[in-house]
Amino acid sequence: MTLQIRGVHHIVLTVSDPNRSAEFYEKILGVKASRENPQVRWISCGNFLLCFQRSLKPVFENDRFDENRLGLDHVGFAVESHEQLHGLMVILKELGIHTAGIEFDPDGQSDYVCFRDPDNIQVEFYVGDYRD
Repeated sequence: MTLQIRGVHHIVLTVSDPNRSAEFYEKILGVKASRENPQVRWISCGNFLLCFQRSLKPVFENDRFDENRLGLDHVGFAVESHEQLHGLMVILKELGIHTAGIEFDPDGQSDYVCFRDPDNIQVEFYVGDYRD
């Protein structure tokens, strides 16, 4: 039997400060995060949850995300249109977040915007989804 995955249920990012990360993603996505638990915050992203949690174990002082370690490399989200990418660029500029702008990914055959969150996790927003 082949297990048919219907979609992403949730993504959990281990972060240095769940409140700071939640506030960052609230500004980017325009959606309010949960307020019930300050140790784990989450944002409903339509059909999945984007969660931010503090590590359960002690972390190295001033630790930052590094995609060269085992585990997560980056997170890529799909948006409907180029207009949404342009809107994202306005938000990123207002927040002073560095980005190379709207780029074309020859592998994914799509335009996208790439930037880093407060813990250095690379975040990408692509026009369309992987099937496009």
